[in-house]
Amino acid sequence: MNEMTRSFVEMVADRLIEQLKEGVAPWQKPWQPGEAEASMPTNPVTGNRYKGINALHLMSQDRVDQRWMTYKQAESIGAQVRKGEKGTPIQYWKFSEEQTLTDANDKPLLDADGKAVKQTVRLERPSLFMATVFNAEQIDGLPPQIPRKEQSWTASERAEGILKATGAAILHGEQDRAFYRPATDTIHLPNREQFDSADRYYATALHELGHWTGHPSRLDRDLVHPFGSEGYAREELRAEIASMIVGDELGIGHDPRQHAAYVGSWIKAIKDDPLEIFRAAADAEKIQDYLLGLERRQMQEHDEAQKVADFIGMNQRLPPGAVVQNTLDAEPELKSILADEAKMKALDERVNALLQGVNRSYIDETRAVIASTLAQADDRDSFIASESLRAAYPAVPDADIDDAQMVADFIAANMTVPPETVSANTQAAPPVLTAILASGARMKALDTQVDQLLHNLNQASIDETQLIIASTLGRGDTLQRAAASLTRAGTESLPTTSSGETVVDGETGDMRQSIDAPSDGNEREKAAELARLREEAVKHDPQSTDEDIAAAREARKDAEFNATLTDADLVRRIAELERFRLLGQQTPAGVPTYLSVAYQDKDEAKALGAKWDRREQAWYVPAGADPAPFEKFARQGPKQAPGGPEAEGMKLPTGGADAALAGRIYLAVPYGERHAAKAAGAHWDKAAKSWYAGPAANMGKLGRWKVNNVSIQQNPAMTPRDEFAEALRAVGCVVGGDHPIMDGQRHRISVAGEKHSEKAGSGFYVGHLDGHPAGYIKNNKTGVEMNWKSKGYTLDPEQKAMLCAQAATRLQERGEEQTRRYAQTADRLARQTAKLVPLTKPTPYLLAKGLEAMPGVFTDRTGKTTYVPATDADGKQWTTQYIQEDGSKRFARDSRKTGCFHAVGGIDALARAPALVIAEGYATAASLARSLGHATVAAFDSGNLPAVATALHAKFPDKPVVIAGDNDLHLQATQGINPGRKKAQEAARLTSGRVVLPVFAPGEIAKNPRDFTDFNDLANKSRLGEEGLGRQVRPVVAAAVEKHRATTEQESQDLRHSLGQRHTMKIG
Repeated sequence: MNEMTRSFVEMVADRLIEQLKEGVAPWQKPWQPGEAEASMPTNPVTGNRYKGINALHLMSQDRVDQRWMTYKQAESIGAQVRKGEKGTPIQYWKFSEEQTLTDANDKPLLDADGKAVKQTVRLERPSLFMATVFNAEQIDGLPPQIPRKEQSWTASERAEGILKATGAAILHGEQDRAFYRPATDTIHLPNREQFDSADRYYATALHELGHWTGHPSRLDRDLVHPFGSEGYAREELRAEIASMIVGDELGIGHDPRQHAAYVGSWIKAIKDDPLEIFRAAADAEKIQDYLLGLERRQMQEHDEAQKVADFIGMNQRLPPGAVVQNTLDAEPELKSILADEAKMKALDERVNALLQGVNRSYIDETRAVIASTLAQADDRDSFIASESLRAAYPAVPDADIDDAQMVADFIAANMTVPPETVSANTQAAPPVLTAILASGARMKALDTQVDQLLHNLNQASIDETQLIIASTLGRGDTLQRAAASLTRAGTESLPTTSSGETVVDGETGDMRQSIDAPSDGNEREKAAELARLREEAVKHDPQSTDEDIAAAREARKDAEFNATLTDADLVRRIAELERFRLLGQQTPAGVPTYLSVAYQDKDEAKALGAKWDRREQAWYVPAGADPAPFEKFARQGPKQAPGGPEAEGMKLPTGGADAALAGRIYLAVPYGERHAAKAAGAHWDKAAKSWYAGPAANMGKLGRWKVNNVSIQQNPAMTPRDEFAEALRAVGCVVGGDHPIMDGQRHRISVAGEKHSEKAGSGFYVGHLDGHPAGYIKNNKTGVEMNWKSKGYTLDPEQKAMLCAQAATRLQERGEEQTRRYAQTADRLARQTAKLVPLTKPTPYLLAKGLEAMPGVFTDRTGKTTYVPATDADGKQWTTQYIQEDGSKRFARDSRKTGCFHAVGGIDALARAPALVIAEGYATAASLARSLGHATVAAFDSGNLPAVATALHAKFPDKPVVIAGDNDLHLQATQGINPGRKKAQEAARLTSGRVVLPVFAPGEIAKNPRDFTDFNDLANKSRLGEEGLGRQVRPVVAAAVEKHRATTEQESQDLRHSLGQRHTMKIG
């Protein structure tokens, strides 16, 4: 301790000792709520309170006004310390300092306002500094002290909140004592009614709570001292100073009368060690920080619980798909809470209390969907997971929800009536409902929503009612629904009589008879019948893929094979195969006899009639040939042929560890396809250095790698395109239509488990035929990827030319088909738009964006979804953007978006506008239209900006073009590309236009880059607001209009001048 510090410590200690003797030390002074002196010393310039020993030292100066500041701080606010006034020293530790950032040339970096950019640097070794401050009573030019703002809560309410936030065990009933007992970690107080006032009760309780913080599980102070000892007095000093600080914070007053007995001990402790008062003051601040920290945590948990309860309440009646969408699109802060399992468990009680009265099963199901969604999103790359979840749970249109409710109500009403009544009710249903019930495709689309609405009812009764409805209306999916019903229920769950026979009743009797009649108790035959029924259902399902059909066919074959064997047959077969494998004495019929032929003897073996097996790379005796001439080439034991029992991996009862090995089905998996095989259940055998089918493997998907399916022999060559198609199927892609397109370009493809689409999907591939055909495949739904190379088949120039010609033809055909689909969708959307409601008030999305209802935008009868029609430059509508209330967006299926836009205000208003101002999203365009006072254009996304700008520039060549782009700085920082800026510049270049990007207030983008990208964000989220938008955009548009006008006038003058010259020359 240096001399300056020692003198400060001694000075402070001496002064406080003298005040203790007189009974006027800061924590010895009683005060009531509302008194002028009832406040801690503060710095009005920084707004901070002085803490620790500085607070005690300044309070000991006997000033009424508790405002303190340095000489320079007084000058900075136009005040002046009076001449001759003496300052009061304080000390503080400096743990960090601000440093100015510099560039490579060591020059200061400046921000947008021309100020130096600074960063806070933490010091390796904190430094102790002294400062001199003056009281407001010593300064001229200061305004009068402003009384504390009246609190929006009572002091007692906040004090009670702190007591509850701590969770401390407080026991009432002591006659006239208040104390904390460390041994039981309990606070003991008299009954509340024994106190003069609520403030006095809470002041006492908070004093004991100060002792409570010293428990080893909290701040861990030395509490175990007998009453009257110096150690006990030191703890009381800390609690008393903390009571003063907390009492000031809460405004409940301070009463030190109960602790006068400790004054002598306090004086002695400070005399013996002047730093004791410094430590006590520091500990008192820690007590206050700890207690208020618990209060803050309680408030934060309350806010978090409210957010979670609001989110669950909003989603508890929605289908799972909508819950998934809302969860993925939730704000980051809420999503982090929902994803934190420990935090959600801690908030359980609060959330349940807030959701009291809401159906418990709905709450639990909604929570399960949320937890599952966020658990999957954490499993792998968040973007892939989000896309996978969105594909698994597509957004549900409002029309689907309404139709599903109508169907669910009808099914529920008919579940308990006889089959003939169900049939009659079905025939008498209203036309709207009948149209839905009669459409197999529509009912399949509504299945998920209907199941969700009927989740509390008996599934078997639901299935039976569905079957009767389908049969009554002659729907084509009756067979599929019967199979699905049986799959869910299983044959074991069908009702039986006392003799074990299956009960057959109602409209489903024939279906059940077709399965049960031939069984006679044979479970294998039942399984075979069920497999055949499932295969038929899959084959007749228009949504089934080739992979689905093949898997159903293989399952049926396996079931039929099992049905042909009794247990004795199976044992006998296994025994025979085991004998062939172990003894090797005889070659089963149909299995070739392989020979051991040296290279120099190959001609001799060939002359004797031996054949070459390219797959096995060995010579063999052909079937029916006499083996005698080949004795000299005979092997010690026969080699199993491909496709024999070893290749097929029949499990053999060899016992022990060998039994597991003997039952393995080994696979021929190329290195580039290992991930796809692993995803289908293949495992790697380190010893054999080969892949094999694991216990939970999907043999339908692994079949292409079974040894007998791998083509090594010189069979008719598979084209690279066919090879690539097989590879696509191996990773779960649904190959159909023109896929795969081997043009070296990127293509999307549907994958198993999602709705099929020719031009979209969660799969991605690139395949080319140049040189050695190769490609890359990725299933974004499962994360499986594959680097593919052709197995060696090469193309001669004629074949390559033919394939290219075929690809070009398919491309042309695909374009024609796409044009036809676009036209059909446009007609459908025209009819849909005619049924929608023009906006008269903002939808939830528009309210969130700070926008009013504008002409040209529609909604449905619920008023929640925003429908934004998109037209071409001639005004024909080609697509519609649907915006849900949570802001999620999508376009009409099979619709044309490229080159289409929405004119905010209408196409006629756009024709009258002085300039073509084109933005990405509708909200941005609408904000610009409101600021500029004329029509603007929404191109919907950055990729569509060039096409829209080009089309409108051709339509209105007399108008200047201004591209109001998004500034995607968050993508630039994370992915190295700014698509908003890049595409805006491209669009401007194509149309000789201008680009304007939003500029936000300093620090806003750094705080949250995703929230500050476009001009709507500037108007609604930035401190600059709508005025800032106007200041940034209006001058650019005005300049573009003026420049275009000047250019047009100059061109007109040049044209008139040119025509005048030609006219003069003609006259001459």
